[in-house]
Amino acid sequence: MVTFFGKLSCKFHTSINFLGRTRQLFELLYGIHPVLCALTFHHRDIYRLYVKDTLSNCKDPDNLVEISTFQITEKALKYGIPVTRVPVEKLKELSNSRAHQGVILEVSPTTIQPISDLSIKNLLFSWNNLSDNLPYAKKYHRPTVLLLDHMMDTMNFGNILRSAAFFGISAVILSTSPCVSPSPLISKISAGAMESILFYRLTDTAMDMKSLSNAGFLIVGTCGESQLPSSKVSKSTNLLKPDEVLTIL
Repeated sequence: MVTFFGKLSCKFHTSINFLGRTRQLFELLYGIHPVLCALTFHHRDIYRLYVKDTLSNCKDPDNLVEISTFQITEKALKYGIPVTRVPVEKLKELSNSRAHQGVILEVSPTTIQPISDLSIKNLLFSWNNLSDNLPYAKKYHRPTVLLLDHMMDTMNFGNILRSAAFFGISAVILSTSPCVSPSPLISKISAGAMESILFYRLTDTAMDMKSLSNAGFLIVGTCGESQLPSSKVSKSTNLLKPDEVLTIL
C-alpha cells in the first residue's frame, strides 16, 4: 500500500546559552505528548524544559496531566536537561496561547535529510550473516516508509503521522516544495507521534525514487480513480510483514 499525499512555515528562535554564546536556532514544543515523546526518542537536541511553577511536589494519582508532568521532569533531570519553573502566563506567551498543558521544551528543529545512497543505507538495519554483494534491501531489514507528495494540509499531516506511528512507519519522505514540513504545531496535532519518526526530503523525485527502487525497495502507490486487485500485482508481496516488503506511502 502506498499513498501519495504538504507548505508550512516554521517559526524559529535564537537563544543565548549560559556562556553568553548564541545558540543554534530552536523550536518550542508544547503539550504533554510532544514533550514526552521528544524526551523518549531523542531525535532532536534538547536544551531546556519549562514547567509551570504551580506544580505540586506531591503527585495526585487522579491527575493524569500532573503525573505526566512529573514523568517529564524526571526524564529531563535524568538526561541533565535544565528545568525551569515559570508562571503559567509565561508558558502561555511562549506557546502563543496554545494548549501547553504546563510544559514546554526548547529543542533543535527537526532534522530532514536529503535522499542519498548513504541516507537510504541508514534506513536499513544490517543482516550480519548475508554477503556484502547482495543488494541493500536483501542485506538489511527494510522499514516501512511513507512518502507525502505536495501535502499542504497541516491537520491532515498531523493525523497521518499519528496513524503512521501506530502502524510502525519508521520514516517519512517529503516531496519537494510546496510540501508541509515538521513543526511544533504538527507535533501537537500528531499527539507527539512526529517525534518518533525520521524525516527525509526528495531533491529529484524521479532519480530519488529510482535510487530507492535500485536499493531493493518495493514502491506501491494508490489513487482514488481506479483499483488494481491484489491478484493483479506482478510482484509477490506481503504488506503485513514490513521486514519483507518496503512500502512507500
